Amino acid sequence: MTRVRQQGFTLIELVAVIVIMAIASVPLFGLFSQPAVSMVTNEKIQTAAQLAQERAEYLLALRRNQSYTAADISIGQTETLTGSYSNFTRTTSIIDETVPYAGSDCPAVGACKQITVSVAEGGNTLAEIAFVLVNY
Repeated sequence: MTRVRQQGFTLIELVAVIVIMAIASVPLFGLFSQPAVSMVTNEKIQTAAQLAQERAEYLLALRRNQSYTAADISIGQTETLTGSYSNFTRTTSIIDETVPYAGSDCPAVGACKQITVSVAEGGNTLAEIAFVLVNY
């Protein structure tokens, strides 16, 4: 009688391979979660930049349509946004409202105001835009 040798893996060998693969895969899962966290952070920064740009464009349109001395432009304010942007706070400020801005980017023919719009989430500033309004 000939004895046939069976080929294959034993149960102990299979369990050992499964344990080794499980231990080796833990660091790999960490690599997959990092891009997701980075994407969320980038999305927040992009949203903050768009909110700052929105306010800057509003102020530029206000200056164009009403006047350089429009009330909204001369008052610094902080807005707590609502809806999808309820976590964000937008602050508009003017550097020394009582004295016209006289930086090198202000033409000699007009008065200027330097306006800064910043957007924060949870106290962390994510985006900031500074620009100069000219009364010419």
